[in-house]
Amino acid sequence: MSGAAPITDKIASLRQRRRADGGWRVWWEPNASARKLGFQPVELNGDRPTWSAREAKRLNDDVDRRRRGDTAPARGSGGRTIDALIADYRHSVAFKELSDATRRSYAINLAVIETKWGPSNVVDFSKPILRTWYETVYSASGPAQALALIRMFSILMSHAEVRGWRAENTNPCFKLKMKAVRKRHRTATWAEFDALVQAAQSLGYHAVACGIVLATLQAQRQTDVINAKVAHFREVEVAGIDAPVMIWELIRSKRENYGVMPIHPEAQPYLRMQLPVEGEDRTYLLIDEATGQPYSGDLFRKRWAAIRALASKSVPGLASLQFRDLRRIFGVWSRAGGSTKEDVGDVLGNSAALDPQLGEIYMPPSFHTAARAVASIQRPAETKRKKHDPIQPRTRTGTNRRKCS
Repeated sequence: MSGAAPITDKIASLRQRRRADGGWRVWWEPNASARKLGFQPVELNGDRPTWSAREAKRLNDDVDRRRRGDTAPARGSGGRTIDALIADYRHSVAFKELSDATRRSYAINLAVIETKWGPSNVVDFSKPILRTWYETVYSASGPAQALALIRMFSILMSHAEVRGWRAENTNPCFKLKMKAVRKRHRTATWAEFDALVQAAQSLGYHAVACGIVLATLQAQRQTDVINAKVAHFREVEVAGIDAPVMIWELIRSKRENYGVMPIHPEAQPYLRMQLPVEGEDRTYLLIDEATGQPYSGDLFRKRWAAIRALASKSVPGLASLQFRDLRRIFGVWSRAGGSTKEDVGDVLGNSAALDPQLGEIYMPPSFHTAARAVASIQRPAETKRKKHDPIQPRTRTGTNRRKCS
């Protein structure tokens, strides 16, 4: 092996050192003034001298632009730009395997990044550039939006690395020292829950009323409530329990893990009202009364907004409640009723995924822990319940019963 260094050009801040195994370590080392601007050392590649030399020169140009006060990366004329990277990511397996809800969320952030940085070259982004943008978004839109956009950008930069558009371990979004966003803790009282259900019924949105009850007392996400199918609900006989138990069995949309739980007594009247009458053949549980069709996410959110607005007239605090908060209410109420975190986790779906046997229904051990969590939710004895009983279930055929162990 030749003793000559791989890069013979003299480039400021470029460092080369022979390793014990005979190979060469090549890296870019910012000087003290560049470090004050936020630049950190970048590992290059001794086996790719042409690329490493070009990358070192680009980094020096970034430092010069930063010193001049220019924080924007160079604009490209095509090729490996952010526009091209986003297009490539959208066609990748990683993006296609995301849940529908996650893809929609990512698409919003990708659109913002595309608008801001689309023509810029992927390799021209550095930590100071991303830190400056983070601070700009933080000031304009708040910490949550700033954090979400940088995380999305980080996913893109990692994708660029695996595609060979950036060198390994050069993700400029790492260690930006971003402020942690305080997690949402909004929950609700029984009075607020009752007001929401009553408002839904007053507007004639009985299907959404059922959705609110299922999201609260069964702790499932909006997507899983909307996509709940008639076949997911049935009565079964459970060993050790005398009467048949109405259950909900599903594969959760976010984690794709299996779940099965009994229906809370207060949820059963609302659920039975939505089940098909005799001779009615349909797939989805919740059907919009106005359109006669299953809910899309947009339509369900529109109905929820109208319900919340009406309920807020009698309970003003409801204006700040989001549908996703209903799952959290289950956790709070269940823990208050004496349930353990593990039991609550089996209902929320935060425990390990299970592989249910097909054919005769299989009740895993988590069913019994989920049952304890559901049963632990009880109305306070001193609370006087408002009258908003649901419409009586329509006449239908008997529920299919199966035995399980």
